[in-house]
Amino acid sequence: MHAGRSTGSSAVLQELLYDSLREGAVWPFDRRYLRPPHFHGQLECLLIRRGSAILHVAAQTQVVRAGQLCWVLPGVPHVMSDFSPDFDMWVVELDAALVDECWATLNAGPPAGQHAPFESWSLPLGEKLAGRPAVDVSAEVATSLDELAAGIWAAMLPSQARSRLVRFGLLALGSTLRNVDTRRPTSVGQLASCLLLASPATSRAAAAAELGVSEGFLSRAVHRDLGVTFVEHRARARVAHFLALVQAEGSNLLDAALAAGFGSYSQFHRTFSRVSGSRPRDYFGRGRRRSQLLVVDDHDSFARGAVSILPDGQRQLAPL
Repeated sequence: MHAGRSTGSSAVLQELLYDSLREGAVWPFDRRYLRPPHFHGQLECLLIRRGSAILHVAAQTQVVRAGQLCWVLPGVPHVMSDFSPDFDMWVVELDAALVDECWATLNAGPPAGQHAPFESWSLPLGEKLAGRPAVDVSAEVATSLDELAAGIWAAMLPSQARSRLVRFGLLALGSTLRNVDTRRPTSVGQLASCLLLASPATSRAAAAAELGVSEGFLSRAVHRDLGVTFVEHRARARVAHFLALVQAEGSNLLDAALAAGFGSYSQFHRTFSRVSGSRPRDYFGRGRRRSQLLVVDDHDSFARGAVSILPDGQRQLAPL
């Protein structure tokens, strides 16, 4: 994340690539390695440990502080700025399959794997979070989440990390559902992003009908609230679905692209290359271990595809 940049059309995909712990990753905050406006294919949870900062989620700006959980849905651009001197947080990425597992446990829903990525939880969770991404939790819960995140970061075995990651997901999601401030109004644009994440093949007409507004009103709301057009945000949702299918289920690129709602592989290839700065096969050919992350020096070099991978000894230098 990088101060002074607005989110929206300038945002780029930043994805964690890993094999040993496919269901997610945890990284400590390091202000020396702030990233430009970006979005992920995973659900992101920020646990604010100390201090305060400003969180920009799409067109929304909110001050966040210690004792809060901050959520960003897959495909939604975000950036942070104006950190207090003592600011510290954990950055937690949760893949669709793991969130699905946690969601089913919390809500007695269908077993994981019986529906499309994000389908079971993105809409109900997104409806609660739209317009209010920061959630206050008790000191006891914050301490427990802090200990779990530290344990995941220090874990040497994937099985240990995964067990703690599931516990983190259950506690973070459960606390969010209990404490989210539903008095704050949601936005039509952000609700549309939830619909697209749940079903990225949704047309503008279908989304407008679902939300009870005209297509013109929906287009304006999406552009105002998310900083991009409806079609562009739908493309990001489709990329998130594609990544979830490839990473969690091992689908080949063509099958995953078609299942994610792209009309053809060529359409997917153009979209993916544009939002990630890399051709799909090059992107996945760079290595997929948990200790390796795509990193760029600045936004312009990312757009040109100047991407490098962090070596094992620099896991702490992760993009936020």
